[in-house]
Amino acid sequence: MTLGEQISLITTAETLLLRQKVLRPLQRIEDCCSPQDDDPLTFHLGLFCGGQLAAVATFQHQPHPDLPAGFPFRLRWMAADDKFRRRGFGGRLLRHGIEILRQKRCDLLWFNARLKSFEFYQSLGFHFHSELFDMPGIGPHKVMYKHLIPR
Repeated sequence: MTLGEQISLITTAETLLLRQKVLRPLQRIEDCCSPQDDDPLTFHLGLFCGGQLAAVATFQHQPHPDLPAGFPFRLRWMAADDKFRRRGFGGRLLRHGIEILRQKRCDLLWFNARLKSFEFYQSLGFHFHSELFDMPGIGPHKVMYKHLIPR
């Protein structure tokens, strides 16, 4: 990380404006929450640049019905503010989250990836698990995953 950048644990409330702005701009901010947001095992990370929240990611303990794992997590609500895009913040934030997950002995991280993000996640070692499917009002996705602990 460069000077002026910091990754911190943040609250659900701190993620909401960026979630809505980037991921669900046509929905109300109340619609940018998930039931597991306040689960004790869930954690939210924020990457700050010059004191401003530039990117967020939420990691929730949640199994995938078709991906066997002992202690799986799901990546939710990963978003980077447009003015901070293409600066590597998303990758740094995700790698930081993966290190925390490995310390917790998480063996699998999975998520529903948007079409425009496939290349980004593949560059970080994630694999496809599903065919393309449509999330109504959001767009095309595929399930992606990565084993975090060697099998």
